[in-house]
Amino acid sequence: MLKRCIEEYDDNPTNKYKWYRQKIRSQYNIDDNDSHQMYKYLGTYIENDFNLNYYEGKIRSLSVPEEEKSPLKYFIKELLRTYKIDENMYEEIEELKKLKDKMITVITTNYDTFLEDHIFTNHERLIKQKMFVYSELGTLFKIHGCISEPSSIVLTYQDYENFNKKSKVLSAKVISLFAENPVIFMGYSITDENIRNFLKDIYTCLENEEEYKAFEDRLVIIEYKESVQNPIIGSHSVYFDGVQIKLTKIIVEDFTLLYKEMQKLEDIVELKDIKRLRNLVYQIVYDYKGEAKKVINLLDDEEYDGNEVVVAIGKESELLDVVGITGISAKDIFKDLVFDSLDSKLKNRYDYLVEKQLPQLLRGNTVLPVHKYLQKIENESVIIDEKVRKMAGYSPEDLLNNNIKKDREAYLESKFSSLEEIVNSNLPSTKKLNFLVLRAALHADDKELKSFLRTHYKEFESYRFGPTMLRKMICILDIKAYKSSA
Repeated sequence: MLKRCIEEYDDNPTNKYKWYRQKIRSQYNIDDNDSHQMYKYLGTYIENDFNLNYYEGKIRSLSVPEEEKSPLKYFIKELLRTYKIDENMYEEIEELKKLKDKMITVITTNYDTFLEDHIFTNHERLIKQKMFVYSELGTLFKIHGCISEPSSIVLTYQDYENFNKKSKVLSAKVISLFAENPVIFMGYSITDENIRNFLKDIYTCLENEEEYKAFEDRLVIIEYKESVQNPIIGSHSVYFDGVQIKLTKIIVEDFTLLYKEMQKLEDIVELKDIKRLRNLVYQIVYDYKGEAKKVINLLDDEEYDGNEVVVAIGKESELLDVVGITGISAKDIFKDLVFDSLDSKLKNRYDYLVEKQLPQLLRGNTVLPVHKYLQKIENESVIIDEKVRKMAGYSPEDLLNNNIKKDREAYLESKFSSLEEIVNSNLPSTKKLNFLVLRAALHADDKELKSFLRTHYKEFESYRFGPTMLRKMICILDIKAYKSSA
């Protein structure tokens, strides 16, 4: 594709392409085997030269709208907008189509629209930053952009740097997915830097050996290789920064047989039903204000024809006490520990929160504050789930993963005497976050910790791994402020 772009401004694109590679090798000391770094700089050089030639009027085959910032990215859109499917691929494509409702979440680095045009036609397409605000169910994440929005295309060195800063969001979504589902990489090599960085991001967020094992058990990478008559299946290890990750590796020449085997997977609710239900359920209210809204029991109140309805299935005597609590998210819980933002809404419903909602939230979150709510239980008959008990047994030091512990000695040798001193220091971002968590766990009391978190809550979102460290510090606050009375 890059050579085709060079054709627009150079009469000998092959030699020009080789010239770019040689210049990058000598200027940045990049080995030919480091293809990911090479392509970052190739994209940068080619975009610069393409855009200059366009603005100098030397590329007359293209008319770029004024709102488009990069003529090259707009050209790529035009280049990939139309395509012809190879007849030899028809059978493989048809078998893949049969899996579209089993693959409820798809992540791709492709710019073109083939997947949404022909395979995942019912999935909602999300491009780059939009993945921040949407659910992962029934979605096609185009993490390197899409030709439908040329400016979103990740092509240059700076594009990749910006993407890497936000990749933790994708990692967090995948962590919640592999809690109950396998994560399958298709069409990538295990040496691909995108895959390795992705695995590294996820691994850094994991808390203990149990989570590492669960991650490895559900991780599968499928590689294409010619002349492989029968699929090769085996274990494989990936190493980076002294860390080893084990996974299942499958090597195939023909994906068709693989797709046919995957069709035997247990059926789930059809994707169209998931999306329809998600669109129907607009909001679960915290209270019952407004005459046009009523909480009804689907089993008993079928004749109700009010304007707005919240439908629930179960004993009606229990519904009014719990509606709204089921709408509380993990994010709400973490925020409540810092700002006490749920006190008025929970009122006397802590028993239900502890018995029903906290276990549900812990299915998709590795850590969660629990002590504040355990100490508010009024009914001795409340059954405390094993996941909640396990979380309640954590000490502050249990929340320190290996990545944080590497900086423990350096922190203890430092002269920092407060969280504010650390956050205002010139430490590198990762070390600064590690020092903050270490002080929170080892030295800060609950008053210092709560005051600091209230001041810097939003600031953590700008750090790489900031949200993960924020959750750790909030759990430490929960332990220090409430565990003694839990």
